[in-house]
Amino acid sequence: MAHSLDTILKPLAITVIIDHEVKDVERTTFIELARGLLDFFGHPPVSNEKLLEWFMAQRATLEDQLWDKGGNTLVLRALTAFKDDAECEAVYDAMVTLSLCDDKFVTEESRLIKSAASIYGYPLPPRKIDR
Repeated sequence: MAHSLDTILKPLAITVIIDHEVKDVERTTFIELARGLLDFFGHPPVSNEKLLEWFMAQRATLEDQLWDKGGNTLVLRALTAFKDDAECEAVYDAMVTLSLCDDKFVTEESRLIKSAASIYGYPLPPRKIDR
């Protein structure tokens, strides 16, 4: 296993919390996408309950880091942990899906997806930003 549970799940968790609210649909989608990514990366399966526990345990720390001066560094480290094209594509697709699952795409999410697209060399998906 090349990537730890934290490394795999961190970009998804950042995507959920970056808009300052965590909705039920985002939690549900986080779990579904996390299970898919863990399988993709060859990580042993983790129960839905454990994935939600992981998210809740990490949430406050990630929020503190995102809203502090270190937010850009947190995002950069989370995204650049993946080097292989297939890994980058899987993580990027999961982030885009997660950012759109609540039918609201705000400025913070747009900046995050733009950063990921730039780092991974992808075009941005078309989407209107809600204010």
